[in-house]
Amino acid sequence: MPALHLAAVAAFVSDRAADGAALLNRVFNIDPDHAPALMTLGDALAVKGEHEGAVAAFRRALRGRPDDAGLYNKLGVALGELARFGEAETAYRRAIALDAHLTRACFNLAVALAEQGRLIEAEEAYRAVLARDPVFRGAWLNLGNVLADQNRLDEAAAAYRRGLQLDPDDVGLICNLGAVLYRQGLLEGAIAQYRCAIALAPGNAATLRLLGLVLHEAGHLQEAAEIYRQTFALQPGDHMIATNLGACLSDLGELDDAVAACEHALRLKPDHAPAHTNLGIIFEKQQRIADAVAAHRRAVAADPSYAKGHANLAVALRNAGEIDEALAVSAHAVALDPEQPLAQYNHAHFLLMNGHFAEGFEAYRWRRKCKTLSDGDPSFSEPEWHGDPLEGRTLLVFAEYGLGDALHFARYLPMVTAMGGRIILQVQPALASLLRQLPDVTVMSRGEALPPFDLQVPLMSLPRLFGTTLANLPADVPYLRPDPERVSRWQTALGRETRLKVGVIWAGNPRHKGDGQRSLSAEALLPRLVMPDVQLYSLQKEPRTEDGAVLAALGDAVIDLAPALGDFADTAAAVAALDLVIAVDTSVAHLAGALGRPVWMLTPYALDWRWLRDREDSPWYPTMRLFRQRRPREWSDPLMRLTAALAVLAAKSTS
Repeated sequence: MPALHLAAVAAFVSDRAADGAALLNRVFNIDPDHAPALMTLGDALAVKGEHEGAVAAFRRALRGRPDDAGLYNKLGVALGELARFGEAETAYRRAIALDAHLTRACFNLAVALAEQGRLIEAEEAYRAVLARDPVFRGAWLNLGNVLADQNRLDEAAAAYRRGLQLDPDDVGLICNLGAVLYRQGLLEGAIAQYRCAIALAPGNAATLRLLGLVLHEAGHLQEAAEIYRQTFALQPGDHMIATNLGACLSDLGELDDAVAACEHALRLKPDHAPAHTNLGIIFEKQQRIADAVAAHRRAVAADPSYAKGHANLAVALRNAGEIDEALAVSAHAVALDPEQPLAQYNHAHFLLMNGHFAEGFEAYRWRRKCKTLSDGDPSFSEPEWHGDPLEGRTLLVFAEYGLGDALHFARYLPMVTAMGGRIILQVQPALASLLRQLPDVTVMSRGEALPPFDLQVPLMSLPRLFGTTLANLPADVPYLRPDPERVSRWQTALGRETRLKVGVIWAGNPRHKGDGQRSLSAEALLPRLVMPDVQLYSLQKEPRTEDGAVLAALGDAVIDLAPALGDFADTAAAVAALDLVIAVDTSVAHLAGALGRPVWMLTPYALDWRWLRDREDSPWYPTMRLFRQRRPREWSDPLMRLTAALAVLAAKSTS
């Protein structure tokens, strides 16, 4: 009998499974309950993936060997393969009770606990294994995983690094460390780990995919696109990789290729909602608004629970002028996934646009959780201020996003200083000189070393903290004042001009994602404004290449002030010396409004939330008049109305 069993074992070891099975049958013909043979049968069935059979064999073997710790461990493994982790746990605990030094059973118990979501117990079990066997690399890996699942990322990274000290070439440890670094926002560190993993396993498509995703998020777009292409070459049927490539090419501005990549993804999987969403986003960039709406509708039809799809549909509907439907769709996106930051952020815009300021500014808090919005913003360890009395403490208020946003919300700073503390304002360098005119505020440029402070708050959180509504928003102007000496110099320079002095700015920052909707060309605007009783002054810094010929052709009808405008303190002084500013939705419009100067703003159909709906005035800026598009991307009507209004004003000013 022992000889037959040993021969069966030898057959299985030498990969002669049929011979091994035949020999085991001979054993069972003699003794159906032969425990060693049953254990060998269980092992053979487990290798073949027949885990139910393996469980039955191990249970039968245990009848004859009820005190065999190793056999209980084998039973636990087979049960684990069947996802019967509670039963597996029982088997492992029995094994450990029989042999407390059976390290593999202790490790497997930790695995079973983790699979049941009992992370604290699993952590304790892994630590017990490592206390006994500190060079057990797999235990360091799994301990890191359990810690990462508890969001204890620093400890998880430390566990992975301990494992890598034992084997620097363990690809699993390297990739998991990369994943933790990514979750910590340490994108370059994650990229380094994934590069290392790929160097060790060059053909691993899963690792290449991860590297592409992190490169993409880190802004290394060209390399990300190349990695996506390499991954797709390895897995040409993977619709997700094609979708990711499309998104990356879109971010690179290679829109036609981006469309092709997304359409290829949809040929592979026609109901893949993210590909439809990406296609819709690309169509919006191409100003194909109707196509964008249709693509986003296909996304949510393919997956009605896809919150991101609903959120993007809402944005496209807004751009198409369907504001009421956009608000409803946005609310649905938030209901589907209340923890989705971008959906909440977009919904905040719709609420604010409709004048629901209390709800809107509350939802606007989610902007801080949107990586695409908060990248580049400063990060501080000091606690955030929640609007309580400062009682002598020092508060840092820091600007977010664009120059116009800082100018718009600077109106709240006097309300902050009234809270009884010392105020430090950190702003973009271009605004520092102008904002130093604010009383009781220490203004610092980004990049300058900050003095100590006790609390910090983003500037755009102040409307929420002060309970802003349409009825009580702080609209007193001017709340910014230019330097009197600079104003005097501009008044002297422009003082001989008796005609209506009109400053003009026709384009914003071309890198702004909505610039295609808000900006005009010089050719589209300036010739319309040339009138006998008007002298135009260009406030346009860094005019675009095509604007040069227009300015040259208009000659003295448009005097270029931009060379004399160093920063916003210079621009503010120039604006103070003008009779009117005509601007698109850009920072100079905010500046003129904050100075209390007359400003006419050309507003796109898909408007910014702060200009509200169906108004020609602004509650934020009493001296502002809005000339809105009545149809998407159609400027002729607002330009006609503005030109007529300018002619009337010019006639009055010279009469």
